[in-house]
Amino acid sequence: MTGENMRWLPAIAFFSFLIWVIVAADSGAPNYFLQLAGSLPYGDKMGHVLLFGALALLLNFATKARQVALGPVRLYLGVVLTLGFALLEEGSQLLFPSRSFELLDILADLLGVALATVLTNGFYQLRTRYRRRRDALTQQHTDDEPSAG
Repeated sequence: MTGENMRWLPAIAFFSFLIWVIVAADSGAPNYFLQLAGSLPYGDKMGHVLLFGALALLLNFATKARQVALGPVRLYLGVVLTLGFALLEEGSQLLFPSRSFELLDILADLLGVALATVLTNGFYQLRTRYRRRRDALTQQHTDDEPSAG
């Protein structure tokens, strides 16, 4: 894998983990992460926020915060991919007797994706400010050097 493609590795690894958790839940097999979520107050909803928020954040970074236009709205591609997957996953729960479809799960997924959007915006704004300041300082240092001649 080249350096350019390495940015996808965390998103792919996390997506694989998420698939493993979903398959375990669909099959009704015991799973440490599902048991942990079940033992905490609102653990299931916190899990949805964290899992889908993390996936959206990792995909936002993997796609270099690429945006797509959906009508008048521009969204990060990572957000669109995550929301599509979340809706498919939540809808598929209707097919498994070991699962239960809940609208609150979708809302928790949306909250996680929204938090990922805020974090992505913040990261790229800070990066832009840092680069502008660095470039200005570099330019100032270059201007201060005596010219040869």
